[in-house]
Amino acid sequence: MTPRQLKYFIEIARTGSITTAASTLHIAQPALSHHLAAMEEELGVSLLKRHARGVQLTVEGQRLLDRAAAILRQMDRLRDDVRDASTSPRGVVNLCIVGSVAPLLAIPLFKLLEERVPEVQLQLSTGMSREAQALVEARRVELALLPTAFELTRLQTVAVFEERFCLFGHRKLLKGRAATIAFRDIGDRPLVAPDRDHDMRKLMERTALAQNCVLNVRYEINNSELLRAMVREGMAFAVMPRNAFPLADQEEVVARDIVEPAMERTQSIVSLIDHPLTPAGEAVRQGLLDLVKAMVNDGTLKARLLT
Repeated sequence: MTPRQLKYFIEIARTGSITTAASTLHIAQPALSHHLAAMEEELGVSLLKRHARGVQLTVEGQRLLDRAAAILRQMDRLRDDVRDASTSPRGVVNLCIVGSVAPLLAIPLFKLLEERVPEVQLQLSTGMSREAQALVEARRVELALLPTAFELTRLQTVAVFEERFCLFGHRKLLKGRAATIAFRDIGDRPLVAPDRDHDMRKLMERTALAQNCVLNVRYEINNSELLRAMVREGMAFAVMPRNAFPLADQEEVVARDIVEPAMERTQSIVSLIDHPLTPAGEAVRQGLLDLVKAMVNDGTLKARLLT
């Protein structure tokens, strides 16, 4: 199987049509079909299901697609991988940071890398924990900062910091000067939260079950920014990590640390064990680690360091 064939397969998967892919790739359709047949024969599996509207990936085809993008990316960066160690790191690095802390870390990280390794090009993705995990598992990023890393396999994991959860609400709804709130006192306040597949919702549900409480999840939204927007508008309360609202006071949002029991989770930097980081990737990993430590120490990132 050749890199060219992998590129052809990715284009077929992207367009959902051998005819359209052939046109985009500027090759004859019979030639493209021949390449596809050769790949299927070599792998011993069917990669596509053909139907009237085009083609659809089989389970094996989807697995190849997930791997093919990472393989081609690694080949594109081969020159950077074997570059003389005496030269400055260079090349593209894909990083995903979970959405609850991305607003705090993104711009400072770009600035730090610009100063340290100006020839490294960082491509940053953000998302909630489930999306971040999917990007890592599909090998679409080399590095990620995310919670619940223990759920993933084949990863090198460094636990970096532990963050506490708060109840956030608009100032007009969450009155008083108390700094904390017992979990049971969340009561029947209307909540906005991710769906039950997200680690944050799972933690909420486990805590509620242990405390024999019932949560009033009025709205389900799988997007960190929209969760924050609902709180800013006073439509609902949210149980989120303390760092989710770095400018809470300026946004008329009040935070109460959740106690009895406290809710906490660990954020880790992860990378693939079977795909060692390039010098550029290692520079980004170290830069992110140094940035987190500095921001925790100066109070910008409210967390407890674990490294």
